[in-house]
Amino acid sequence: MHKQVAKNTFYQALGKIATSGTGFIITILLAREYGVLGYGDFVKITTYVAFFYLSLDFGLNAIFLQEKNTKNYKYLFTLRLAIALLILVLSNLIAFFLPYNKSLDIGYSSFVRLGIFVFSFSYFSQAVILSCTAIFQKTLNYYSYFKAIFAGSLLNLTLIGIFVSFKMPLLYIIISFVISGIVTSLISIVLIYEKKLFAFNFKYVKKLIITSSPIAIMLIFNLIYFRADIFLLSVLKSTKDVGVYGLSYRFFEFLIALPLFLSNSLYPFLLKDKNNLRKFYTLVRQYFLIFSLIGILLVIPFWFISPLFTLIKSEFSLAIVPFRILLLSLPLFFVTSLLQWTLIAQSKQKFLMKAYLFSAIINIVLNIIFIPKGSYIASAIITGVSEFIIMVVLIIKVFNLKILLEREYESKSN
Repeated sequence: MHKQVAKNTFYQALGKIATSGTGFIITILLAREYGVLGYGDFVKITTYVAFFYLSLDFGLNAIFLQEKNTKNYKYLFTLRLAIALLILVLSNLIAFFLPYNKSLDIGYSSFVRLGIFVFSFSYFSQAVILSCTAIFQKTLNYYSYFKAIFAGSLLNLTLIGIFVSFKMPLLYIIISFVISGIVTSLISIVLIYEKKLFAFNFKYVKKLIITSSPIAIMLIFNLIYFRADIFLLSVLKSTKDVGVYGLSYRFFEFLIALPLFLSNSLYPFLLKDKNNLRKFYTLVRQYFLIFSLIGILLVIPFWFISPLFTLIKSEFSLAIVPFRILLLSLPLFFVTSLLQWTLIAQSKQKFLMKAYLFSAIINIVLNIIFIPKGSYIASAIITGVSEFIIMVVLIIKVFNLKILLEREYESKSN
């Protein structure tokens, strides 16, 4: 079992290396070509659109994976595309009313709104990729996932390399992301070997949405507290501050994706053993130690290589401090990722929804209070504080749940 988890995590990691490896190169190209202000606009566009990606997720995969077979996949696929269309319209309507102060360069300019409109078409490709990932995860076939991701990432890097070499406007970069997403989604469709993709079953869709809604709300609250800092920086501080923090967070995002990959690989085994308390909590305990150790070990090398930000452009030396602050919270993200999926496996989605709502409120309030004076330094610190709070809450819940389940098991035995 450990070998299977390691194998699937390996292919997910390869996929992430493909996206983040090319992403790092793209980040360097964009930062060098467009500077801190241009990169700041890029961060505003991509962060705003990516915020709605979780609405496409909606926790549907987690519920779909609990089914015995893939016969209902066509309904999941169709539902996701319908949600993508809805989100495209809604996100652009909201973007139209976002504030902008031209004299202070704070907020969302007309160019940023145009970029959001163009990039919002990636909702469709993201919907397809998420749906196909459910099949890859269901069949433990992450090698196919890797192939699709690698092809799209390579195309994106190639297109952006061409656009940057010809000094094309930033909007062409956004178009490149949309095109590469389409290619990734088409390859994914081919690799899942599902003949029928479009069908609608109201009864099944209704049940799926109701069952997954607590996970969806939890993920949305999670993202709000996870990305509220960028949005609040965008409306409270200058584009320069957004660019500096955006670069440091871009590198940090690669690292915090690793515990998600581990959790994705582990989740099917948690589901398999959830009714066997001894095996289930032995598994959780083992991977709690593994996750914690990996998180701690990753902090050390990245702490010392962070000064390399200056090689991108001297003005990005400001990103070193917020990156190091974020880095200190990395082990917390590893632990919370495991605990989160442990509770989902035990159908505690409603508790997670409340827990992440609590953390989202704390995060937003703290950012509103401290960003005006502390800017991105305050945001980086608040990220760590928020993750520590949610970690403590989840540890207490998992421990109490273990005691409760053991008592129930003992009473049934007697």
